[in-house]
Amino acid sequence: MSKADTAATHAATEVSLPLTFDALVIPQPGAPVSLQQKTIASLADDEVLVRVSHASINRMDPLLAIRNGFNLPAPYVLGFDFSGEVVRTGGNAGPRLGEQVCGTTIAGGGFARYIVAKNAYVLPRGAVPPAEASAFGIAWMTAYESMVITGNAEQHRGTWIYIPGGAGGVGHFATQLAGLYGLRVIASAGKAASLDLLRQLHVDHVIDYRRQDVVAEIMKLTDGKGVPLVYESTYQPASYTQSAAVVASGGEYIRLGTPAQMTSFGLPDMTPVVEARGGKVLIGDPGRYRIDPEFQPRARELFEGQKQAVSWYEQGKVKPVITMTVPFDAAALQQAFAGFIAGTVNVGKVVVQCR
Repeated sequence: MSKADTAATHAATEVSLPLTFDALVIPQPGAPVSLQQKTIASLADDEVLVRVSHASINRMDPLLAIRNGFNLPAPYVLGFDFSGEVVRTGGNAGPRLGEQVCGTTIAGGGFARYIVAKNAYVLPRGAVPPAEASAFGIAWMTAYESMVITGNAEQHRGTWIYIPGGAGGVGHFATQLAGLYGLRVIASAGKAASLDLLRQLHVDHVIDYRRQDVVAEIMKLTDGKGVPLVYESTYQPASYTQSAAVVASGGEYIRLGTPAQMTSFGLPDMTPVVEARGGKVLIGDPGRYRIDPEFQPRARELFEGQKQAVSWYEQGKVKPVITMTVPFDAAALQQAFAGFIAGTVNVGKVVVQCR
């Protein structure tokens, strides 16, 4: 913790409850974002109250604004990743009053002046600036879980990996993780801003899928063998077809999305194609660490990845790339959601400044 953060901790004044504050809410699924007031009446022993500085937008936020797939009680506040200052504690050991933190929540609430979060999912942000700290949430943990835990990137050191959508929220973290673990990275994108970001991230080989044949480019680069590792996180059928076709014999194809999620989104299952090429499909899914009894005992392993992000940032090894900052305004957030749906702003991370 910096001297400034330490001073803030010592000088912090506890906020009284009940507390009423402004929030950017979804009145009901499909309705535009609205500025309304919310109230927090009390905290559980294992919770903290955080005055939100920034909250990042994930791809699922605009989708949940249209269809409330999480069954959040309306009116509901989205925003699952945040940074800010602890202004009240529930009682149990956890973040301290005045501590500068970042964290995640399974119930949303980040697009507001204040948020209640579980101690277990809040950590000191260290030297990470608040905007960047708010981006080390779901997108980061998705990439970390897929690449480091499920994919065991270390075992692929020195080999090729193909990451379609390598400049997106999840993709630009996966691209950096691949480089950190010594893989040679091939990444594709179509927008000029995305291609520029991939070059800024020093990707080994960048493919413009709007101008180049992805499969032909990768096969040429690998002498027709394909790549030992693919990380497919785009949820785009055309990308699935290309990425499944370039897995090398004996290679691994890491895919975001459980079979049920694939069916729900109407997405093709490329498992037969991958297996026919002699590859193996692995499924990345950070959500299962909170709901699946098989993975719940390993939840701390996932949270350790979030702590690792702070450490790696301080060492200059990984960095969230903030490409847009949205003001705390209903119309501005609605416009950002529309941009995600249209695919025009989903480059790096987009964050909402809540203070």
